[in-house]
Parts: sequence; structure tokens; C-alpha cells
Amino acid sequence: MTTVIFVVADDEFERDFLQLPLDVANAAALLQQDGVHVAVWDRRLSAEAPPVDADVAVVVTAIADRAQCYPLDLHPVRTAVEQVRHTWPAAKVVAVGPHATQLPDATRRELGVDHVARGEADAAAVHGVRDLLSGRPVLGELPLSGTYLPLDFDEAPLPAYDLLDLTAYTAETFTGGRVKRGPCGMVLGVRGCTYGCTFCHLPFGTRMRPQAVGRTLAEIDAMRERGVDSLFFLDYVFGLHPTFYKDLCTELAGGGLGWSGQSRAEVVLRQDVDLWAAAGCNGMWLGAESPAVAETGVGKRVSAEKIDAAIRRLSGAGITPFAFILLGLPGDPSCLSGEVVDWAASLPGYFGLNQLFLRPGTPLYDELAADYNGGTRPTSWAEVEAVTRRYRERYPVSLDDLWDRLVRLPNYIGNAMAAV
Repeated sequence: MTTVIFVVADDEFERDFLQLPLDVANAAALLQQDGVHVAVWDRRLSAEAPPVDADVAVVVTAIADRAQCYPLDLHPVRTAVEQVRHTWPAAKVVAVGPHATQLPDATRRELGVDHVARGEADAAAVHGVRDLLSGRPVLGELPLSGTYLPLDFDEAPLPAYDLLDLTAYTAETFTGGRVKRGPCGMVLGVRGCTYGCTFCHLPFGTRMRPQAVGRTLAEIDAMRERGVDSLFFLDYVFGLHPTFYKDLCTELAGGGLGWSGQSRAEVVLRQDVDLWAAAGCNGMWLGAESPAVAETGVGKRVSAEKIDAAIRRLSGAGITPFAFILLGLPGDPSCLSGEVVDWAASLPGYFGLNQLFLRPGTPLYDELAADYNGGTRPTSWAEVEAVTRRYRERYPVSLDDLWDRLVRLPNYIGNAMAAV
């Protein structure tokens, strides 16, 4: 029997959430259905490889948040590949994830893997392994330039959660309205986002693709059976799909589950957030970005007044509000003036802090990358990383100084969680 080992590389941005293992569990279930033996090695949880004889090793690089925060430096992933080579010298090594999808030649070269497979991580893993085992070329490598189609979950088995210790993955959870870190599962009910923010990396595309509500509920039940009673909905805009979220929340109401998610201010303002609260929602992130985001030309026309109103509406329903703040948007007046610090301090809720990375696969990167790379598009991940470094260096004010001021505020989520 063929053995496939999934390797989750050491990555500081993804050490908490179950996001990468969720893709692994989806892919593993389908390969097991094919008769393949599957094992998982999450190097963030164990430095020792599992005692298996692997024929194929699939290295999954970080997906992370859609806007920023995946490592452009592939050093930790390269270290993982080197250990894979040492542990299973005969295994074929395949890389999947955003790196392989956006810069396949550079990723294959810089990681020293045998193959890269392009597409959503779970789909690329399943189809890439199937092609490799069948002796077919792996899609995404020259001379082939395509991307694997997404998986169809209507008839797929539930994720292979038995391969993971779900309680080992943590995120912000809530007790009595207080935020703390605790075991947290992850659910992805609707893939894709129809909004056109140019800084946003959307590995699942711009078309909304809901899976059946019944399957989502079955995934939740399977995680709860394994000791996880707090969940995070990875859906990029919770509440946006016209029927899925209403049906889901109606089914979850009164079930004793606690969960959080992420949405947008204008969606919150037109949805029944009381139904969310009745379904167990105790926290919701909003993509606020900046009080002046509408003036930055990135396709997000949300006013500070709407953000404030959405936060207050969530609070009124008993849902703890969070705001994503993104430093460094092009020409952001609130960054240039320092207003973003006072605005963050005044938010009636917690905020999380990110910095803009110019990421392949986003329109903003396509617009700016060549200007920060000597007039040509980057062809290596080092050049991609340098694009953001030069962008930050040329920014009219110090983004590092703004960051330092913001992380000292008491409602910065890192301080709130540390206090608890």
C-alpha cells in the first residue's frame, strides 16, 4: 500500500489555527478513500517524524490570512523539506499551497522539491498525488501551466480528523465575555469572496461556493466528538451568502457551541446578528483596515462610521467585536497623520494588527511589484520579499513606529489575551 505523509512546515504565522491541518484532513480523507495510507506530521507540534515509510511526502506551505501574514521567506519550509529528505530519502516530495500556486518554478527550485501542484491546497494535494501515483505529469509544472480544479465536497467523506489531535490547535476563545487562548477548531462553510479589495489574497477565488449546511454541521459534530467546543469560521465574509448562514445558524441555535468568525461592517449591519448570537456566536472579526480605507484606492469603500455602527451592533447582541487593522495601505491618510492610533484606541472592542504585504496573486501586487523590483516582475521569493521591504522603506511615515504605538494600547488583542 502506498503511504503519503503530509508535512505541515514550521511557520510562526500559522502555529495556532487549524487552518493548514483542515486542508490536510480534507485531502487525507479522499486519498484514504483511494486506498492510500496517510499520515500527518505537523512540525509545529512535534520535532520528530512519525515512524512510517513514506512513498510520497506532501509539504503544505502556509495559507494564512487572505490579506497578509504568510511567510515570503521560505526558510522554515526549506528546513522541513531537508528533514523530509533525510527521513524518507526515497520519497517523492510535492509542495502545495500559495507559494507553489503563485510562483511554481521558484517554489520548486528554492525548496528543492520534486514537484509542485497548483490550486487550492487540498485539491492540489489530492490531484497531484493521484497524478504522481498514476505516472501522469503533475499539473502546474512546465510545460503544463494549469491549476487543479477545486474539490467537490458534496460526495466527499468528512475530513480525516482522526489523524490530528484537534485539541492541540488554539485561537482566541471566550469565557464570560473575556477573551483567552484555548483549543479551537476551524470550519469553512462557504469558500470564496465576491468583494474586490485589491490587497486581499483569495486562495478560494471570487465566487462564493457553499457546501451543504448538513455537511458543515457534520464536520462540527465530528470535531466536538474529539473534544473541541470552540470553533472559528474561516468563511471570509460570514453572513454574506443569502441562505447558507441563516439556515446554519437556525440549526446551531441552542446547541451549546461557542464560535467566532469574520465578516464586514456593511454585512453585519444588514444581518440578524441576534440569530448569530443565539447560534453560539460569541466573537466576530471585522475587516476594518483603517478609518480612511475608502480613500486608499484599494476597492474597499467602508466608512469609519459604518465600522463603528457594526461594532456597536455586535456588542448589543452580546457578541464580542474585533477589528482587523492593516497598516501601510497606499497613501492612507490615517497612517500619514497618525490618526489610526487614536481611532484604534477609541474602538469599543478589541483590535488585531497586521501590516500590508504585497503578495503575488493580488491586484495590488500586480500593480506595484515591478516598480519596487527594478521595473521587472519578481521571479524569486527573495525578490517578492524585497518588494514589500522597499515599499515600507519608501512609505512617507515609519510604519514600525505606528506599530509600536498600537501594540501598547490596552484593547490590542495581544494585550487583552496576555492580561487574561
